[in-house]
Amino acid sequence: MSSFEEKNQIIDENLKHNDILISNALEKRVSHIADKAEMIIGLSREESRKIYEKEFAVKGVRTHFISENKKYLSSVYECLNGFDKLNCIDSLYPETENEVEELENDTVFSTDIVSYLRNPLADIAFNNFSKLLKEPRVAYGESFSDVCEDVYYGRTPYCILPIENSDDGRMTGFCNMIRKYGLKIVLTCKVDSANGKSTGFALLKRDIAKIECKSGISDGEYVEFGFNFGEKIRLQEVLQAASFFGFSLHRVDSFPIYYSEKEYYFDVIFKGNGDLKKFLFWLELEIPRFEIIGLYTQIKITKNKRGG
Repeated sequence: MSSFEEKNQIIDENLKHNDILISNALEKRVSHIADKAEMIIGLSREESRKIYEKEFAVKGVRTHFISENKKYLSSVYECLNGFDKLNCIDSLYPETENEVEELENDTVFSTDIVSYLRNPLADIAFNNFSKLLKEPRVAYGESFSDVCEDVYYGRTPYCILPIENSDDGRMTGFCNMIRKYGLKIVLTCKVDSANGKSTGFALLKRDIAKIECKSGISDGEYVEFGFNFGEKIRLQEVLQAASFFGFSLHRVDSFPIYYSEKEYYFDVIFKGNGDLKKFLFWLELEIPRFEIIGLYTQIKITKNKRGG
């Protein structure tokens, strides 16, 4: 009778051979999906959406298998279907409109006025952000709502809000305020205080805008999304798609939605310079309830020299 090692070696060799067959089959599959995408390209956006949804609906096991294998094989086909979707999007170059198709470059303001609630740490954040603005000026607000309304109603192009600290992480109240006023993050920075703790601040605008930073002061580029998946959690699908299109996960925060015991709002931040256009197109087709919270650069941490 063969030893365990001998049996195990035979099984490993069979699996290796099987992996080669699967790899070859997947390469052919990708090619066929690209051909399918090529046919969809010529359709209108509405037609392409319908075809996409029809063609890539999960169809389950397509061949008769013994009952013991159905559960396993169904999950394999579901994974393949997700893989097919990503490859289809990767092969599509639709003339689709989205929020970052054309980033805002011009402003109606002659100078970059920034509204914020004055305090020592916010002053430091403003000094950091002002290095990347055009003739920056300050408009002090009396409350955080006031500074958000300054931007929302077009009185100033920018405002500053604290968004996280080293004790509590993301501050839910301020994140809700950003969503309430529909503001978009364009820069972030962290400011250290004398006690060794830090506060993260965001420079916000009403529209998506990207402010270029020199590599010497950049601490990374990020894109931030808000998701309300409903009761079906699809976060794993989003993370897989983001990775496929060249983004890495930076952090995930979840907040309970007040009207539901089962639903959560997810704030997800990705890092990197992936293919945002294709990722957004995938999101538009797959995740109907999402919003872009920001496309921004984080400025490197600045020490608080005032001891505040």
